[in-house]
Amino acid sequence: MTWTAVLSLSLAATAIVAVSAVPVGEKHPVDANAPAPAGTVIELPVSGGTPAKAYVAKPSGTPRGAVLVFHEWWGLNDWVKSEADALAKLGYLALAPDLYGGKVAEDPEEAGKLMGMLVQAEATKIELSAIRHLQSSAPNVKVATIGWCMGGGQSLQASLAAGSQVAGTVIYYGIPESDTSKLKVLKGPVLGIYAKRDGWITPEVVAAFDKRLTEAGVKHEFHSYDADHGFANPTGGRHNPPAARDAWERTVVFLAGVLR
Repeated sequence: MTWTAVLSLSLAATAIVAVSAVPVGEKHPVDANAPAPAGTVIELPVSGGTPAKAYVAKPSGTPRGAVLVFHEWWGLNDWVKSEADALAKLGYLALAPDLYGGKVAEDPEEAGKLMGMLVQAEATKIELSAIRHLQSSAPNVKVATIGWCMGGGQSLQASLAAGSQVAGTVIYYGIPESDTSKLKVLKGPVLGIYAKRDGWITPEVVAAFDKRLTEAGVKHEFHSYDADHGFANPTGGRHNPPAARDAWERTVVFLAGVLR
């Protein structure tokens, strides 16, 4: 099943109408002053498929935990790598898998096509391989997931596929899971970061997801900001600095709690 099909089914299940099929009002996140990535690129073996690339950012000392980092619909660009670098500075081993096979979009139309071609079954294989890599690279530490936009949905999908191997899930305005029974496999809590003016993951979609997590018995906390979709990305067209700072601070506290 392609990611477009997953989106359609999930949105239909929430009985929400007039929802944009893709994020609206976005620009290509290019920042000429962005710091150069400090990590390295590795190759992940994929069961029955072509190896995938992944960006790894390592802490200066022994990892206090590991974080699987998921890119937006643009692809694995320098902003996502900088987020992995930021997590490494906090003491975490961070790994950001490339779900697009090296492609990075330069405009919304291209990003939408890349997201639409993503096959969830293949993405899940990459995600599980990434978790195995983190576990082998940092034995005896817990693993959490985090992602933005499309990556927010993949953060959740990776946690659903890995079950008890994931200690916590961070979702920045990502598509939710519509099947309550599937949510029951989550063993760690969920932190949901959303935007009240989001034309894609609307407040109604968020409320329905909140209800499903409650019904599934999954501990979670949601925070919604007076902002637009993509507000956390300083290189995008909808950056909201106060909301982004508060969301990041809550993310740091959440990760410290689930990865201790």
